[in-house]
Amino acid sequence: MITAGNVKADLMQILPMLVICGAACVVLLGDVLIWKRAKQLNPLLSIVGVLGALVLVIKQMSEVGAESRALFAGGVVVDGLASASNIALLVTGLLSILMAWGYLKNRGLDHGEYYVLLLFSIAGAMLMAAATDLIILFLGLEILSFALYVLAGFARTDERSEESSIKYFLLGAFASAFLLYGIALLYGATKTTNLAEIATAVGDYKRLGEYPAMLIAGIGMMVVGLGFKAAVVPFHQWTPDVYEGAPTPVTAYMAGGAKIGAFAAMLRLFDALTPISEIWLPVIQILAVLTMFFGNLLAVMQTNVKRMLAYSSIAHAGYLLVAVAAMGHRFGGGPDGVRAHELATSGALFYLFAYVFMTLGAFGVLVYLSNRKKDVQTLEDLRGLARYDPPAAYAMLFFLLSLGGIPPTMGFMGKLQIFYAAVTGGEIMLAIVLALTSIIAVFYYLKIVWMMAFDEPYEVPERQRDERGFAGVSMFLAAAATLLFGILPSLLQPITIVLR
Repeated sequence: MITAGNVKADLMQILPMLVICGAACVVLLGDVLIWKRAKQLNPLLSIVGVLGALVLVIKQMSEVGAESRALFAGGVVVDGLASASNIALLVTGLLSILMAWGYLKNRGLDHGEYYVLLLFSIAGAMLMAAATDLIILFLGLEILSFALYVLAGFARTDERSEESSIKYFLLGAFASAFLLYGIALLYGATKTTNLAEIATAVGDYKRLGEYPAMLIAGIGMMVVGLGFKAAVVPFHQWTPDVYEGAPTPVTAYMAGGAKIGAFAAMLRLFDALTPISEIWLPVIQILAVLTMFFGNLLAVMQTNVKRMLAYSSIAHAGYLLVAVAAMGHRFGGGPDGVRAHELATSGALFYLFAYVFMTLGAFGVLVYLSNRKKDVQTLEDLRGLARYDPPAAYAMLFFLLSLGGIPPTMGFMGKLQIFYAAVTGGEIMLAIVLALTSIIAVFYYLKIVWMMAFDEPYEVPERQRDERGFAGVSMFLAAAATLLFGILPSLLQPITIVLR
């Protein structure tokens, strides 16, 4: 039963999310009513809001520990998964704001609405990560999505940006319909939208040995809806065009924030459905194989770096699906079933952190190299980069090595954890496919390294001092994290260990 006292106590537990929403409101009203010309206050206040929320999440983790606190009659939870996802989302938001600070100004797009939409999108993803009710999950997804639809078309005078926005909106609405219909069918089969109660209901079906068609169809439609947000094959068609057409800082945030929200929701959903893993596990296995192979094979053929990173992000979604598949062995796969489930969950979270740093870092290099006249996007733009901008070239090298899973980077440690979880859970085939497709990925990542290091630049771009903004700060922060957590992965244990 919800009372006024309970609501007040619950609101204090979701204070980080409220801080993000409050910062968005302050920027929105302040940009219009108070500091109409002092545009630099918009990113500054956004960073203050993100850092404030980050401090609150870390403090909350130290207080809650391994405890799980149900809020709002079981619709939202504060636990290790929510806190770890929130930290990853806030880091993504912080790096994205730093990237956008100078980029938007250079292109005449320095409007407060950008930061407002970004902050609300972060809040939506945080709500997705904490949702233990399918209706709350859908609400968080839509808050995340509507902000991203507008951000993708934020460069209003650029036809490619407008095209990416309308494509994302139309396909996103289609996917949301699948997700909502799947929620309705699951409700029809289990008489509830609460994940804990769904787990009990499907456990009853397991004991009876009868699975209604409504239950199976509902799970399938939810896989489609969440698979779209995670850019899983064959629901990935929007990704390359949207990533290429959207402003680069938006693409960077979209690659990280949307994937974190989608996979946090997947981890919760399939954790509730582990009693009947024999129904959904074969589908996840097939999707993982298709996503890893097609994501990497299509990336090989790209000459646009943003499109290449888009297909790369699809492949990384496949790696994360391997962890989701390993989760399905909690109630099966021999005596190591529970251990495989725990390893998969913590491994997926570690890999999400790695993915954030290496992917946003790679996009950060593109933002750092762009100027008022040219938006760096193609392989030709990176030709000979080591000769005229060695720091950017070395940073890009670290990110590409991490994306390829080469030690001693964070990407290698993330893949190693997922690989170990897959082997422990008996997913030997998926572990082999993960290793083979990672070898394919190394080819196109090293192609960029070759062009940066050994080819002659066509021309050395000229930049004014103020053009780069804080993109260099985000780039070097991401590079430092990629190396630090690759060498000392145990430093992230306080975040992932709460799930074990």
